[in-house]
Amino acid sequence: MSPRIIHLPLSGRDRRHYVRELRLAEQAHRELPGRVEEAYRAAHRLACQEWSVRQFIGGPAEPSPRIADAIAGGRELLEVRCRRCSHESLIDLTEVVWPRDKPVHTLAKVLRCQSCKDERKKPQPDLVALRPRHPEGDPPVAKRRAALLPPLLI
Repeated sequence: MSPRIIHLPLSGRDRRHYVRELRLAEQAHRELPGRVEEAYRAAHRLACQEWSVRQFIGGPAEPSPRIADAIAGGRELLEVRCRRCSHESLIDLTEVVWPRDKPVHTLAKVLRCQSCKDERKKPQPDLVALRPRHPEGDPPVAKRRAALLPPLLI
């Protein structure tokens, strides 16, 4: 047999307190998903920034943030530099055909410089940093973006 619930009558002051707490709980329930999204976005942005700083000081490329995390953090452009000719380029991670759950450093295996394509040994590029997309357009390096594109991304 299920327990019987007996509701006690509330006085005016208790009723007003209950209504006020209920309103606060409903307001928090409406606002929390947006704040959680902001927190996730900030965490992904900080992870991408940390990885970019590590690349700048010469640290290892591994571990790197996932491609989906970089896009979610607003760092949609991957800056790469050819080891042979020092050509710099930006890769748009939103347009790359590569699994989004893989780390960013796995892209280095398939990227080749098109300027050095006639050479026998095609060096892998150095991953420089994850950059945010500029609101007024792409930075000057992005105008030369077509030179470093993956030959085949499956």
